[in-house]
Amino acid sequence: MDQLARDYADKAHFVFIYAREAHPDDFPQWPGHKSIEQKFEQAKIMKQRHDTPRTIAVDDLEGAVHRQWSGMPNMSWIIDHTGRVFFKAGWTVASDLRSSLEDFFELREKMREGSTSRYYKEYITATPRMREGTGKPQRQQKETAGSGG
Repeated sequence: MDQLARDYADKAHFVFIYAREAHPDDFPQWPGHKSIEQKFEQAKIMKQRHDTPRTIAVDDLEGAVHRQWSGMPNMSWIIDHTGRVFFKAGWTVASDLRSSLEDFFELREKMREGSTSRYYKEYITATPRMREGTGKPQRQQKETAGSGG
């Protein structure tokens, strides 16, 4: 994700919502948050330790932002400047996000040129594990698209 943020720094803002420590039982040096001050301190350390170019937005102790945006772990979203969701994924896969960003930038340019109006695409695809042949997709792929102009 950090590489994507570097690659597209001139085109997009990358924000990491720091909701909670994912595995505090497995990593005792990164305990669950007991105070907002502790959470901010751990977020600061994480940003420095990983040298991430992404903005770190610290959620409240109850995870209100995380819950409002689905409550799922490790989700990714592409949201345009108007607040419209272009892409969301139930698990962050950098290659999926990269191709969706490319689609987003292409569509944005076409809309600016007036060569297309709205576009809608929805599909369900295999998870990375399923792509590797270690699992079966739950549903078949579905795609609906339309463009005007």
